[in-house]
Amino acid sequence: MNTPVFDSQAAAQTLFQARQQLAPCAPVAERFGITSLEQAYATQRALTALQCSAGLELIGYKLGLTDPRAQQAMGLNHPLFGVLAYDWQCCEDEPVPTPRLMAPRVEAEVAFVFAETLDGPDLQVADLLDALGGVAPALEICDSALTGWPRNLFDALADNLSSGLFVLGSRPLAPRDVDLSTLEVQLQRNDLTPLSGHASQCMGNPLNACLWLARELARQGTPIRAGEIVLSGALAPMQEVGAGDRVRVEMGELGVLECRFA
Repeated sequence: MNTPVFDSQAAAQTLFQARQQLAPCAPVAERFGITSLEQAYATQRALTALQCSAGLELIGYKLGLTDPRAQQAMGLNHPLFGVLAYDWQCCEDEPVPTPRLMAPRVEAEVAFVFAETLDGPDLQVADLLDALGGVAPALEICDSALTGWPRNLFDALADNLSSGLFVLGSRPLAPRDVDLSTLEVQLQRNDLTPLSGHASQCMGNPLNACLWLARELARQGTPIRAGEIVLSGALAPMQEVGAGDRVRVEMGELGVLECRFA
C-alpha cells in the first residue's frame, strides 16, 4: 500500500466540514499523510485559516499534554498548543449549548488573562506575571471532529487539540496572590464522585506551561497579545458530559466554577 502524500489543505477541509456539519469524520492523519508534529501543526493552521475565513475571531490559545508523564509516554519533552476563539466562550451563568457539540468532554483548567502583550527573546516567570491581568478557574469543553475521538497525537493536534467551548470563572485573582502550584482540583459531574487532580501535574506549576507557550510563540513571531486568554491544559481527568448535566470544579484558593449543559 502506498503511503499517502501529505496534504494539509485536504485534511483541514475535511476537519472543517466535519465541524461545520457537526458530523464526525474518519481520522485524517493516515489518510492525508500527517506523520510529524510539524505536519500536524500545518494542518491545524490550515483549519484555523478556513475557520477564520468563515468569520471566526481568535482570542487566545489552549495548551495540551502538559503532564510530563503524558509527554514521556508520547516520546516528547514539551506540551502542545492550539487556538481559542471568541465564539467558543460561554458565560458562567448561562447553559452550555450542547447542540453545538458532537461528543463533548470537560476538563478543569487554569485560565490566564493577559493585560499586556508578552514578547521578548528570554522571557522569565516575572515577565509573565507582569503581563497577566488575572488568573481564574476554567472549564474547557473539548470536542472532536473525529469519529470516536482521536487515537493518535497527529490527529488530535491537526484538529486543534479537540477544541470545543470554554467557560471562565468571573472572579479572576491577581496572579501574584495565588500559588498555582499548590492547587488541589476536584471536578464533579452531577452527584458522581469527583475526579481529583493537582495543579502540580501541569509541568510542576501551570505558570510553567504558560511560560513555555509564551516563549514558543515569541520565537515564532506571534506573541501573546493583551486581551488574549491561555488555558493551561487539564488538571484532572477528563469527564464526558451531555445535555442536562451539571459540572462543578473546585480549585482551592482560586475558587469554584459551575456550569450546566442544555
